[in-house]
Amino acid sequence: MTEPVDAPRKTKVIRLQTVGCRLNQYETERMAAKLYPFGFRRAADGEPADLTVINTCTVTHRADADCRRLIRQAARRNPHGRIVVVGCYVDHDPEVIAGLEGVDVIVPNRDKDAIDRILPARLPDLFREAPDLSCSPFIEDFHNRNRAWVKISDGCNQWCSFCIVAIVRGRLANRPAADIAAEINALAAQGYREIVLTGVNIGYYRDRGREPQIRSLAGLCRFLLAETDLARLRLSSVEPQAVKDDLIEVFAESRGRLCRHFHLPLQSASSEILCAMRRPYNQAIYVQRASRLKAAVPGTTIGADVIVGFPGETEEHFEQTRRLAASGLIDYLHVFSYSDRPGTAAAALEGKVPAAEVRRRNRILADLSRRLQRANLERQVGRTLEVIAEHRSEPDGAYFALSDNYLRVKLPASAYRERALVPVAVTAAREDYLEGIPVGSPAPPA
Repeated sequence: MTEPVDAPRKTKVIRLQTVGCRLNQYETERMAAKLYPFGFRRAADGEPADLTVINTCTVTHRADADCRRLIRQAARRNPHGRIVVVGCYVDHDPEVIAGLEGVDVIVPNRDKDAIDRILPARLPDLFREAPDLSCSPFIEDFHNRNRAWVKISDGCNQWCSFCIVAIVRGRLANRPAADIAAEINALAAQGYREIVLTGVNIGYYRDRGREPQIRSLAGLCRFLLAETDLARLRLSSVEPQAVKDDLIEVFAESRGRLCRHFHLPLQSASSEILCAMRRPYNQAIYVQRASRLKAAVPGTTIGADVIVGFPGETEEHFEQTRRLAASGLIDYLHVFSYSDRPGTAAAALEGKVPAAEVRRRNRILADLSRRLQRANLERQVGRTLEVIAEHRSEPDGAYFALSDNYLRVKLPASAYRERALVPVAVTAAREDYLEGIPVGSPAPPA
C-alpha cells in the first residue's frame, strides 16, 4: 500500500532496513504497509528516524555480522529513536539480539505479519492514535524499486544438511493463489510491469485449501497469467528437481510473459557430496532440467548457487562441479564458501576443508562465473531486449536496467522510464553489462 499523504495527524519517521533475500525484501514492504496507517512515513537518506525496523538474515556468519552492524549503526545514529529487530537472526540467536545496546523489541519470523498488533502494545508512545482503516490491505509500492516481489510461500520441508532456513522459518506453508493474484493486481494498478514470485522453496507450491485448487508451481503460473495483465512474471530460485514437464510447458507457452531466466541451485555436481548435503537430485537430473528449459525458449539464462568446501569435498568432487559449470549450460554462478551453522547436520560432519583451500576454490569458480557471464553478454549484441530501469541513477547520469533474461543494460538518462518496459537494441558487451539504444531513438554520434 502507499504511504499516507497529508494525514491529519503528526507524521512519524520510520526507517526499514533489510538484510538478505528477496523474501526478506518482500516481508519488509509488507511490514511497512502495516505500519504506514499509524502515521509513519519512510525516512529520507540521513534523516533521523523515530522507529527503525531491521529485518535480519542468518544464512551465513557474514549475514549475522551485517545484522549486528546495522543494529549498532541505528543505535548510534538515532539515540532517541526506537529499534525493532525482526526475522531469521532473531529466531536463530534471540539472546544475542536482545543483548545489543539500543534494541527495544525483537520479533520472530512467525510474528512478522502481526507487527501492527505487537508494536502498539510494546511501544505505545509511538502508537497513540488508531490506524487509518481506509488504507489498502495490499502492498502497492516497493520503496525505491521499479520491480516488485510477491511472496507465494514460506518455510521448507527439504532440510538440507547445511541450511538453517528450515530451522528458523519452519515447514512449508503456501499462500492462497487468489490472494497472490489480488496483490499482483494491486501492484500492476500502480504501474509495476514485472513481479518476482518469491519464497524459500517455491517449486513445491500447492494451494488445496480453497478454490481454485492449484497443485503445482506451473498451475500457479497459469492462474496468475490468466488472472492478471502483468507483462512479466519472474520466478526466483527453483529447485532443479521441481522443474517438471508442466512448468516447462507453461514457460514455452507464455510468449515471453514468464521471464527467460531460471535460477537453479546446483550446490555441487558430485553425487557423493549432494547426498551428504541431502539434496534430492543428481548431476544428470540437473543437466536434463536445465537443458530442457534452454531448449524450450531460446536465450534463456540459467544461474546456479554453488557451495565450495563442504565437509568431505575432495579436489575431484570440486572438479566435477567446475567441469559442469564450465560446460556452457550455466550462465552465471553465485559461489558460497561453506561455513558451519550451529544446529545443522553438516556442522557435525568430519572432513572439514582448510580455509585457504576453500578460498582458492571460491576464486576459481568466481573467475569462471565472470567468463560465463561475459560470454552470455556477448551473445546478446545485435539483439533487442525489453528492459525495466533500476530505480537509482549512476554518477554519470546514466542508469542500469534489467532484461527479462536477467542481464543488466546501461542506458542514457534520457531513456529512463519509471517501471515501464523499454525495448533496447543491444550495441556492445562490457565486462558485466550491456550497452544499448532504446528502439526508435537516434543513434549516438560516431
